[in-house]
Formats: sequence, C-alpha cells, structure tokens
Amino acid sequence: MKIRTLRGRVTLWSVGVVTAALVLFGAGAAWNLRDELVENLDNEIKTEAGDFFSGIKQQGVDWRNAQSVEALFDQSKRFHYVEIHDAAGRLLYRSGNLDNQEVFPTQASKELRELTWSGRTLRFGVFDEGGIVLALGKDTEETSETLTELLSAYLLALPLTVLAVGIGGWWIAHRAVAPVKAIAAQTATISASDLHQRLPEPSAQDEIAQLTRVLNEMFDRLERSFAQVTRFTSDASHELKTPLALMRAEVEFALGSPGLALPQRELLSDLIEQCTQLSQIVDGLLFLSRADNRRLEIGRSPVDLVALVRDLSEDAEILVERSTLTLECEMPRELFVPGDLPLLRRAVMNLIDNAIKYNKTGGTVVLSVSVNGENAVLSVRNTGPGLTTDAQERVFHRFYRSDLSHSKETAGHGLGLSIAREIARAHGGDVTLLRSDSAWTEFSFVLPVHITQSIPQRAPIG
Repeated sequence: MKIRTLRGRVTLWSVGVVTAALVLFGAGAAWNLRDELVENLDNEIKTEAGDFFSGIKQQGVDWRNAQSVEALFDQSKRFHYVEIHDAAGRLLYRSGNLDNQEVFPTQASKELRELTWSGRTLRFGVFDEGGIVLALGKDTEETSETLTELLSAYLLALPLTVLAVGIGGWWIAHRAVAPVKAIAAQTATISASDLHQRLPEPSAQDEIAQLTRVLNEMFDRLERSFAQVTRFTSDASHELKTPLALMRAEVEFALGSPGLALPQRELLSDLIEQCTQLSQIVDGLLFLSRADNRRLEIGRSPVDLVALVRDLSEDAEILVERSTLTLECEMPRELFVPGDLPLLRRAVMNLIDNAIKYNKTGGTVVLSVSVNGENAVLSVRNTGPGLTTDAQERVFHRFYRSDLSHSKETAGHGLGLSIAREIARAHGGDVTLLRSDSAWTEFSFVLPVHITQSIPQRAPIG
C-alpha cells in the first residue's frame, strides 16, 4: 500500500464524514427553524384572534350591521386575511385582499392549517366564539424568505467549510501518516545482508511504537532464522568439500588401475563428472553463504574490464565453435574499474557461459562494454526463444533453471546468475535482466568506473 494513497483516503474520508455531518446538521437546523417560525406564526394568529374577540366584546359591535364590522377591521391593521361568518354560515365580512372570493372553510378547528390561494401559501385558523366564526390567515412569505436566506448562507459557507476541512484533514493525515512513512522508508533499507539493523522506537507509547516493536521483533526472528540457514549452508558446504575431494581422488585412482573393462571405465568417468558437479555446487553454496554473511573479501585494485572480457571471450570461442554459435564483441580499447579480478572473472564467465548454454542452434552471442554516467556496463546478449514472464521474475533465484525440459542436456546447477549478481553487488554494482523476447535475451553487468572515459554507445540490436 502506498502511503500517499492512504493519506488521500483518510483525507477523503474526513471530508466525506464532515460534509455528511454538515448537510444533516443544516437540514436539521432548517427544519427546526421552520417549525419555530410556523409556531410563532400560529401564536400570532391565535393572539390576534383573541384580541379580535376581546375588541368585539369591549366595543359591543352589532353583527347585524355589516358596516360596523367593516369599521372595526378598518381600524385594525394587524389582520392580513379575514373572513367572518355568523353561526348560520352567512358571510358578515371578508377583507379586501381576498378579492371577494371565499377562501377559508367555516368549520372551527383547534389545529391551524395551510392552504394555497392565488399562488400564495397561507397559514390560517378558524375560531368560533359567541356565535361568530372568524377565519384568520397570514401569508407565510416572510417565513419562506427567512428559510431561503438561511439556506443560501449555509450553501455559501458549505464549500468553504469543506475546503477548510479538506486542508485540515490532509494536514492531520500527513502528520498521522508521517511516522508510518518513515518506518516504511527505514524498513525498505533492511535487506537480507542487513538484518542486524533495527527501527528506532519512538518515545510515545502509542500505536506507532507498538508497530515499531512488532517489526523489530519480526526482524529478530528473521535474523535468527537467516543466520541459522546461512550457518547450516556454510557448515554443510565445508563438511562436504573434503569427502567429495577424497571421493574424486579415490575414483581417479581406481580409474588408473590396469585391467579395467570398458563399462567399468565409463562408470568411473561418470562418477568423476558427478563429483565435479557436486564440488561446483558446494563451492557455489559456500560462496553465497559468505556473501549472505558479508564475509566476501573484495580487492580494490584497478581491473581492465575490456581486457578481462576479451580474455574470457577467447576461452569462450571453444564452446561457441562446439555449439555452432557466433561470438561478437563491441568494446573500446580499455576501461578500468576498481575490483577483485578473480571474482569479476568468475561473474563475467558465468554470464557468458549462461548465454552460450541457453542459445539456439546457429545463434549469436554479443558482448559489449560501454560507459553510462559513472558506471561501466557490460552487456551480454544472446539469441533464443526468450524467457517466460514467470522465468524472468525467478531467473536470479538460487537453483532455478528456466528450461527444465533440457536440464539433463544442459550442464549447470542454477547458481551462476545468483553468484554473478552477488559479486556485482559486492562491488557496488548489479546484474539485471534488461530484456527477453523471441529475438534477444540481454543481461546487464554494471560496475562503478575507476577511470571515466568517453566511449561511443553501441547501437541496439534487433
């Protein structure tokens, strides 16, 4: 998991949660405000209705005289929409803003209601007292305007609030993820050869400290297991070298005995070959175990990489002729690198030998040396069917051989590339697989240069 992705998800979660909370809060606040405004409007209507009936009693209006009723309402400016009926339902008065249209029902009710009239929403109540039925209503426009202003202000503030929350969430997530990012960076530097390293534990006793302790404990277990395996490999290799040498010496002595029949000689010769292969495997395992324990003794004398490759290519000519292959070299006059000549010779020979073994009949092996910045680059290319995707990922694994169907026909034990890479890394370089397709398979052997020289780059093949 990428830390940047985690930080982004935490920020999005924070923004989403806060936005949802703000929307719910705003909706609840608007709903509550509307209820309060409607309740206030209802209280005003009830109060004005009570004042109306009190005024009727105090002034003693004759309801048989409509003009007296109108005069009463002309004096009162508090009522917005009014209809008055008698107990028989006869209309006694209707305010002018109702346009002489019957709007309100005449049945008295304790509950105030809403109705739509002429494009307006009216809140009204019907009150009955002393044989007079009063329908009194007020426009809800003021309530709607208040709610609209509130929602407009809320919608205007919401994006700014979300933006502020997003920035704050990103900053908090950055601060929260920073220790995890530091742990990931430090953990990435710990390899099989550096299992002795440990992560510094923070002073705060929190989840980060617990994670650090768990990782350090895991490194302790890995270091013990790796040391045990390495020690076993080294001890086993040491113990096997002497018996194998004695076995080969005995077989060679027996092979020199007179009077051996041809089948016996063939059997002894095969045993010598098997002893040689076992000795090579033991030697490779012992070398790799030393590399794992960082006990390789690397010399740092100037080595002419070009002269080394030319020398090995002359030895490889014999193998190339047997396999009907073509060997090509593309190299400058000289190129020096600091290193250990025997180890570099072994690594380069492993790469050349690998290119010859896993080639097609009548194919080509190309060796080229060049300079790329501060590095010397030896490219070893060969024609062939190429490696599968799975083989490309596992080609440097120890004892892995990509072509199992020809494992008996092609000599080898699957340690050559691993040894070459360990030698390169011990020199501060590396061995990588650059390409492998139906045309070419190319390995790159990179080493730091000792003397930087201007060398023309080779043209790509295929």
